Amino acid sequence: MASTRRPRQAGFTLIELMITVAIIGILASVALGQYGNYTRRAKISEVLLAASQCKISITEGYVAMVSAPPAGGWGCESAAATSHYVGAVQTSADGAVRVALANLDGGISGQYLHLVPVKFDGITPMSAAADLGSRIHRWVCGSDVAAVRNALPASCRADTTPYAAATFR
Repeated sequence: MASTRRPRQAGFTLIELMITVAIIGILASVALGQYGNYTRRAKISEVLLAASQCKISITEGYVAMVSAPPAGGWGCESAAATSHYVGAVQTSADGAVRVALANLDGGISGQYLHLVPVKFDGITPMSAAADLGSRIHRWVCGSDVAAVRNALPASCRADTTPYAAATFR
């Protein structure tokens, strides 16, 4: 008499399927959090682009101007929003740039991004009255608010609190 074997059933058990679904859920939650950071940084790159236009004007101004302009007199300012994420662009008398962040997360909208021209030491801010005719050695990029600094690219995360007290127009 021939023995009859039952064919072995193939497939996943319920526990294996539940573990797989749990792992996919954890990976998806991490990916969604990172996606939020990615989109915020992409929006802030637009703000950096707006600030870079002022940066070029001020860099050229330091070399070419013979007298220091007043705050808001560097020729690159804008009192109104220049794009969806960029509010007003303002400058100080020494050429520091302040850009208002607009239409972003509640924690960083209404805050500022600063670009500050500094001397060769990388810390001392340039003074238009004393340093016109010299070239700007470096720009310090960052914010005086920690939440904004965390959203900025790694090359632009300086604490600009000491520079934020300047008069901007």
